[in-house]
Amino acid sequence: MKTRDLVARLTRDISPVERNAVPKLLNRALMLGLAGNTVLLVALYGVRSDMPELILTTMFWVRLVFPLAIIAAAMKLAQRLGRPGAPLKFAWLAVALPIVTMLLAAGSILMATPPGYRLQLMLGTTWRTTTASVVVLSFPSLTAMMHAMKQLAPTRLALAGAGAGLLAGALGVLVYSLYCAEMAVPFWGIWYVLAIAITTAIGAAVAPHCLRW
Repeated sequence: MKTRDLVARLTRDISPVERNAVPKLLNRALMLGLAGNTVLLVALYGVRSDMPELILTTMFWVRLVFPLAIIAAAMKLAQRLGRPGAPLKFAWLAVALPIVTMLLAAGSILMATPPGYRLQLMLGTTWRTTTASVVVLSFPSLTAMMHAMKQLAPTRLALAGAGAGLLAGALGVLVYSLYCAEMAVPFWGIWYVLAIAITTAIGAAVAPHCLRW
């Protein structure tokens, strides 16, 4: 068979790729994961009885800014990780910015707090369960994002898994924030960030098995 004939046969049934196919695929995975996280939250913890009063507080909305900022940046990162050879440098910097900002804010508040009260700000009342709860709530999102990544063409599998885990962790924090009563920034800076780090590590660990072509 001549090369020209082979190329013609390989391209005979090719159809144009849908415009913005990658963002649409990842957005669907994000919404599916968010729905799964929310259902799991209600199943495990129920709905807070004081939610109407809670949503009227400023700190409730301030707390949501942190995961939303990570989600926005991590979606851009995931789009790049799903494409072979796409540059990642600035995408990782954009993801790191809200995390570094949170850590700096937590550190500044702790430095301005009398030593006798710092531990209380860091531990709150739910430090033993918060990180594990966020990780568990992230599993539906992690599954959805891994499935979406599988349909793309990632070549850096561990990094792609880390990006999916990062996004899943941020979604887990977002959903858990609807239930969590902790309003101290140092608490968020420790236990929420730790949960995101764990889901990122899980994603990186399972990706070579889940995303292999």
